[in-house]
Amino acid sequence: MSRLPIGVQDFRKLRTEGLAYVDKTEQVYNLMNLGQHIFFSRPRRFGKSLLISTLKEIFSGSKELFEGLWIEDKIDWKTYPVIHIDFNEMNYRELALEAEIARTLDENAERNGVELSSEDSKGKFRELFKQLAVDGEKVVVLVDEYDKALTDYLEDNERARENANILKNFYSVLKSQDKNIHFNFITGVSKYGKVSIFSDLNNLFDATMHDDLAALCGYTQEELQGYFSEELYKLCLKGSWGLDDLLQGIKLMYNGYSWDGRQKVYNPFSVLNFFNLGKFEHFWFATGTPTFLMKLMKEQQLASYELELLKTSGAILENNDLNNIGIQSLLFSTGYLTIKKEELKIGRTNYQLGFPNEEVRTAFMQYLLSTYIDRTADRLENDVISNLTDGIEHDDWELFFETINEKVFARAPYGILPKKESYVHSIIHMLMVLTGYEIHSEVQTRKGRMGSVLDTGDRILIFEFKIDRSAEEAVEQIKEMKYYEMYAHQEKPLTVVGVNFDTEKKEIDDYVVKNLDNSIPNM
Repeated sequence: MSRLPIGVQDFRKLRTEGLAYVDKTEQVYNLMNLGQHIFFSRPRRFGKSLLISTLKEIFSGSKELFEGLWIEDKIDWKTYPVIHIDFNEMNYRELALEAEIARTLDENAERNGVELSSEDSKGKFRELFKQLAVDGEKVVVLVDEYDKALTDYLEDNERARENANILKNFYSVLKSQDKNIHFNFITGVSKYGKVSIFSDLNNLFDATMHDDLAALCGYTQEELQGYFSEELYKLCLKGSWGLDDLLQGIKLMYNGYSWDGRQKVYNPFSVLNFFNLGKFEHFWFATGTPTFLMKLMKEQQLASYELELLKTSGAILENNDLNNIGIQSLLFSTGYLTIKKEELKIGRTNYQLGFPNEEVRTAFMQYLLSTYIDRTADRLENDVISNLTDGIEHDDWELFFETINEKVFARAPYGILPKKESYVHSIIHMLMVLTGYEIHSEVQTRKGRMGSVLDTGDRILIFEFKIDRSAEEAVEQIKEMKYYEMYAHQEKPLTVVGVNFDTEKKEIDDYVVKNLDNSIPNM
């Protein structure tokens, strides 16, 4: 059994040290044949650096590393000079970005057996091409995490603009060197449309959502079961799980990422760590704290339940302007939302976005709620969620609403309490997600949209929310719109809950709970 390659992004190391490698070389081959200049985006910890490393070995002619892999006999193993620029390795937080790029180019020159005399990064880049592209030789350029020096400073506009200008000057060399480039591949998390790499390089093809590359990064279901059968067997023994139950659990937690709305893949970082630890944890989410996203969520007042199913256009997904960051495109590019459905229309493509899986959904909601009420995740779990769960299970609504008032609304800064029904609704939606019950908000019916529907497994609860009105009025709306009709066929007890939030008191001051059981027609 091969060792798990946790945190290893070097293809040569994977192949020479007996680490597990899921063969993606057929998709790599498809990528190499898409064009000369390619941009490809994926979220962090999705294998972009391993992809770059794989391409580097292919273009360096390292055929021996690909023995037994799909691509072994599919290409001519020609050796090219490779310029590899990795922004992950640059210490631009302490040193100047310009100096770090220049240092990286000097390292590339040394690796290729040449020396550079220019002082600035743009001059070094030009000189490197001049020395490597001789006698008709062409160069391969591989850029890893091109946008990291921008994304790391999204909350520092001045530094972000300064770095953008440095990158604009640096990347302008690529346009003039087109005749000397065999293959130019650039990865990153976000495509910032106002950076000149995309405005000047009008021949750069964005392959992010190309159908042939949908499974290039991440594991498919077949790959998970085929390459990690021994790990699955060991976990079945360790946890006394049946294989079907284990696979369903892994799928629920870590599958669901899609860039075409059809092919779904697992997050490789989460899967590998799950196999290593044998416990369901928020592995991927824990590697990055989305503080800037939380800030944008509050500024743009995007309700949490809207993230469950968000409709948008392809143009919006590509609209990442450093001066005007779009929350939808940023949530998508960073991996917190993924494509659930693709709808092709004449003249445009529409997308339905949502959370990819339960790891991202629950962790994101937990972090967002913690941010809103200034409370750590563990205290939320101990003080809040357990009380809410007990309140629902035992029909103790006094405990349920007292907990929300005293431990949630009372702790929320007044400035984030707009006089909107959506705010109260959003907070309660996040709380319900964290209970682990199935929750749906803004559910469309024939006559309107109901607030929230909570399915505990053995009963259905329908919530409706009002602001500065009355809970009874909320119940009357459920009755008038007959929201309950959608769930009558499930033959589960039905409970309706009307809720009113008082904006002056900053609390839920009124609630009405009615257990319908089998009395729906006489409500």
